[in-house]
Amino acid sequence: MPDINFEYCEPIDLTNCDREPIHIPGQIQPHGVLLTFQELELKILQASENTINFLGIEAESLLGKTLNEIFVHADIEFLTQIVSEIDLDYFNPFEIHTKIPSPHSQFEGVIHRIDSVFCLELEIKSNSQRSYPLSFYHLLKASVKNIVNVASFQESTEQLVWEIYKLTGYDRVMIYQFEDDGNGVIIAEAKKEILESYLGLHYPASDIPLQARKLYSLNWLRLIVDINYKPVDIVPVLNPLTNEPLDLSHSVLRSVSPIHVEYLQNMGVAASLCISLIKDEQLWGMIVCHHYEPKYVNYETRKACEFLGQFMSIELFKKHYKESEYYQDKVRELQKDFKKSLSKQPPNINAFLQNNGERLLSLVNASGILIALEDELIIFGNTPPTDSVKKLLNWLKLNHQVELFQTSNISEIYPEFSLYQEVASGILVISIFSLNTSYQIVWIRPERTQTVTWAGNPNKPVILAEDGTMQLSPRRSFEAWKETIKGCSLPWKKIELDAALELRNILMLTALQSSQSALEQAAQRAEIANQAKTEFLANMSHEIRTPMNAILGFCDLLQGLVTEPRQRSYLELIAASGQSLLDLINDILDLSKIEAGKFQLHYEPLNLRQLIAEIQQIFTHRAKEKGLSLISQIDQTVPQGIYFDSIRLRQILFNVLGNAIKFTEQGFIQISIRAQVYTKENIPKVWLEIAITDTGIGIAKDQQDDIFEAFVQSEGQSTRKYGGTGLGLAITRRLTTLLGGTLMLQSQLGQGSSFIFVFPEIEVSDALLDSETVSLVDEDLNQFENSTILAVDDVYSNLQLIQGYFEGTQHRLLLVQDGQSAIQVAQAEQPDVILLDWRMPNLDGRGVFNALKQHDKTQNIPIFIVTASVLRQDYLDVQLLCQGVLHKPINRAQLVSALKNVLPSTTSQSTTTSETAISQPQTTQDIENLPQLLEKLNQEKTVWQKLKITLKRREVQAFYERLQAYGAEHQCQILLDYAQELSAEIEAFDWQKIPETIDQFPTILKQIEIQK
Repeated sequence: MPDINFEYCEPIDLTNCDREPIHIPGQIQPHGVLLTFQELELKILQASENTINFLGIEAESLLGKTLNEIFVHADIEFLTQIVSEIDLDYFNPFEIHTKIPSPHSQFEGVIHRIDSVFCLELEIKSNSQRSYPLSFYHLLKASVKNIVNVASFQESTEQLVWEIYKLTGYDRVMIYQFEDDGNGVIIAEAKKEILESYLGLHYPASDIPLQARKLYSLNWLRLIVDINYKPVDIVPVLNPLTNEPLDLSHSVLRSVSPIHVEYLQNMGVAASLCISLIKDEQLWGMIVCHHYEPKYVNYETRKACEFLGQFMSIELFKKHYKESEYYQDKVRELQKDFKKSLSKQPPNINAFLQNNGERLLSLVNASGILIALEDELIIFGNTPPTDSVKKLLNWLKLNHQVELFQTSNISEIYPEFSLYQEVASGILVISIFSLNTSYQIVWIRPERTQTVTWAGNPNKPVILAEDGTMQLSPRRSFEAWKETIKGCSLPWKKIELDAALELRNILMLTALQSSQSALEQAAQRAEIANQAKTEFLANMSHEIRTPMNAILGFCDLLQGLVTEPRQRSYLELIAASGQSLLDLINDILDLSKIEAGKFQLHYEPLNLRQLIAEIQQIFTHRAKEKGLSLISQIDQTVPQGIYFDSIRLRQILFNVLGNAIKFTEQGFIQISIRAQVYTKENIPKVWLEIAITDTGIGIAKDQQDDIFEAFVQSEGQSTRKYGGTGLGLAITRRLTTLLGGTLMLQSQLGQGSSFIFVFPEIEVSDALLDSETVSLVDEDLNQFENSTILAVDDVYSNLQLIQGYFEGTQHRLLLVQDGQSAIQVAQAEQPDVILLDWRMPNLDGRGVFNALKQHDKTQNIPIFIVTASVLRQDYLDVQLLCQGVLHKPINRAQLVSALKNVLPSTTSQSTTTSETAISQPQTTQDIENLPQLLEKLNQEKTVWQKLKITLKRREVQAFYERLQAYGAEHQCQILLDYAQELSAEIEAFDWQKIPETIDQFPTILKQIEIQK
């Protein structure tokens, strides 16, 4: 049937060669016999059908028998020994003898392990003497010597084929090298004189399909004795242990693919031998031996050929690399200079590339180079016009944004460059892309027109298979078929690609160093800016809180004095406006801390149901004022206790509930909580969902993302009508993220909104949480016994406010406006408590505090720091030594709550904290067994290190209880005072102060050590 070339409008799948399962043919060649057996019993599982010709027993009769029944005892002992070894190839080949009557009694055997069984292959052992004049060893030794004693790579290949030609006696021996595109070429040949030469002929990649190349990589030698043989079946076809066809990848007898048989028949070949040449664990090429009549080569000769192939896999490529040493040395020298140039600080990549164009050309043997540095283009050598070059660079950015790209035929994939084939047919590109910059280096090579001589038409003919599919068939003609190739440059060598990649790595490292330096500088600037912003906001807050202290304080005082409705409404408006301004300041400070990454969370056991009840109690009055219903719905699955930052959760819920009431005119607001409890790493966890739903004005779809940005409110949420700063939701979303949650919004304009908070991994608390109710503070200052209070503040209005709070009480009030006077008055009058402003001109609060604590008459007077500062570091070091911190603006309730800790009550004669505060300093004799106490406290340091990070309430509670016990046991008042301070903060859930108090533990330890 003649070759027919078909033309189709759609591509045809021509991969039938690649899909052929040649490793599981289920058949072997007939010049040997194959048996598979199990290791333990040596029981035969499969056998080739030709066993009758070799062993005198039918294959079916052998199944189930053991090898002991067929082979002599000594050989069975040898097999039993070697099957336990890992490298079976070490023992191949070996002699094996039958003990039963058979056509042949002596065999050469090889064994390998596959699919949980052992595969034993036998070939008849010949007793004939070799015809070689010298021994086989000396012949092999001479072959190796002849191959080594040549000068060049090409001479080595030529010598190799002649040595194997003499060793095997094949009609033709060739070295077939794979090219980069998968095609092959004959680079060396030894043959009988009467045969036509194949030297220089090219063969398409499809002649040796992918799965065949894989097998050549696994099994380095392949023998076909007679191409016209009749295949021998293996029975049974399936491996009884795996129920799969037997894998014959490592078999020396494996049957040949029908497609390959037809291929060799078309070439007129009757027998062949192939030896793999491996380079860097890849199939580099093959030694191919052809004979034009059947030919058998014994295993020993084959092994010698395989050895030569392995030897040449080292020797040939050593010579090949030696020839390229000059080029490699040049590349390394260039790279060394590049590294040296780029190592200078600061590295200037742009200047380096501009000044080294010619050297970059020689790096990869290019004729032209394009260097694109961001928007700047540098051109060296022979290149196409600049406009065309820019279009190419843009095309590369869009289509090939990879580390390295190379082709020897750019016009094939970028037709616009076909006009410049003579100048630029091949390109090699390295690219560096980052957010802020990009570098591209494009090397160019000109066209190299060449004539390739193929062994026949490389385009395999298409035939119509029985199932109607189109398949490739082997070529029937191998007459020289010449093809002129245009539009291609010389291919880029691997060493050139490696050199380009190395240059890219150097540039990348330099770019990263530059970027790192820039990032560090930017980070420093950002840190300075953040610090400046923090200080500015803190100062702004201080300056605003100081007058707000008077405004809100006097509003608080006037609430009890003004009764006329209109005047009272004016007063309430002033107070509300002042509070709004204060809220704005607090929101800005919170947002600033979050963005600066300095926002701290404090987790503690939290009774969620109790928290919701408290919040509902607080907001119910506001809801009723607008005629709204405030509903809560908590599923039974919600646990009683969880570990959470209760202050931040309260802040989130206050923000969203406040908005819901604000923007809802009728209907309801509902708080819904769902939960799903699970266990992770033996720790009980809960997936928690909190939803706040309202029937308010709703939010338009296109504005639902914007409302979470700072100072943004949706349309319809008029600031004039509803008020607000536009910061609440921005802070809410950021807090939710910090707490490990997600905030989702579902809303329709005019129908209402639902804010859904999902926290997927919250730890369940098993601590017993008492139900607590919100109690009101008794704001009557007359509840305290007659006392003398010293108030120190440089702002007179603040002193007037304090005076207003104490007006009408029996207490004696001393007012001072500077630090020096405060010290003098305190020493002269020895008041019961001092309210000390922290920021004052000249002698500030710290100076006054230190002076008072160092004087015998004033060192035990309770002092409250009064400040408008939000920077804790301003007073952190003395906070534990004072009785507390009052933050401006101060109201009556804050003042009363503070004084309850130090002033005796008129209704109780029990010991108060003030008695502790004014007790005399302890002496060494007051502390029992001080060394033992110090040993215990030093052991607590390890607990303290962990505690100041985790801040879990039950651990803080246990820490306080131990310290209290130590203080009582050793009668250490310093420790008892510290424990009492910590206890009071725990009971008040004051997680603003607890971390600061915990941090002071080393200071307490030092104070006790001083008592030695």
